Amino acid sequence: MNMTIGEALKKERKDLGLTQTEMAADVISPAHYSKIERDKHDISAYDLFAILTKHNISLLDFIKEIENTYQSISDNKININLKLIRAFYQSDPQAVKALNKEIQASTATQEEKMRAILIEANVTHTIDKIPEDVRKEIKRILFENDDWVDDELTLRLFCNSMLIFSHNELNFYINEIIDKYSTHFDQEDFHHQKLIASICVNFLYISCTNNDFELSSRMFSLLDQLPEMPEFFFYKVLRNYYKAIIDKDTSKSKAIKNFLAKNGLPHFSNTLPK
Repeated sequence: MNMTIGEALKKERKDLGLTQTEMAADVISPAHYSKIERDKHDISAYDLFAILTKHNISLLDFIKEIENTYQSISDNKININLKLIRAFYQSDPQAVKALNKEIQASTATQEEKMRAILIEANVTHTIDKIPEDVRKEIKRILFENDDWVDDELTLRLFCNSMLIFSHNELNFYINEIIDKYSTHFDQEDFHHQKLIASICVNFLYISCTNNDFELSSRMFSLLDQLPEMPEFFFYKVLRNYYKAIIDKDTSKSKAIKNFLAKNGLPHFSNTLPK
């Protein structure tokens, strides 16, 4: 069958005789679920699996309903996103611009297009030139979702858009994340831990750039809850770098920058605040 995820969810919901609120099953908000059915928003794999499980819907049968729709575009979509991430870490503005142009002309979701715009603005140092209508649209996507601090896709967009917020706005939203995760961050699923860790190190980057360390100790507390796994090594290294910057431990911060440069991230290490 050639159905989108939204169409397939709607079909399953209708077959079960459920409302959208009942189908959302407290996994995501009804408002967010409604947009997924209408293909206005993406859904994370984790949330999709949770909804299907709650309603005893076979994952294999669900995949059969949608696989023809996504099979032809998935490889190219993944390839473009990987290239964009690689260009970002290599601080390659020309490659980022070309990839952003390709993404804007593609069938990518609204969140993915906004993310590409933000990555280009970051690499080209033109965050201040992002049009006001784009800023408003990013904020609308983020915060019309009542459970944005739980939603993987919304958190990813927030992670990429942190530089567009004012000091007070950013602190307000960071406090919402802290309040949500501070007591049980070590018990969250792997994907949420990686996203929150990314938000933490991005916030510490902004804090060090602006010499404003009001919430830095709470960021370190979250990062210190990350499990001892190789997948979190990068976040732990950046945690130590920003701690050294705040503590004015120049020898330690230089040693970490040199370590990153010698281990495959020379361009990225040059972008770190001093």
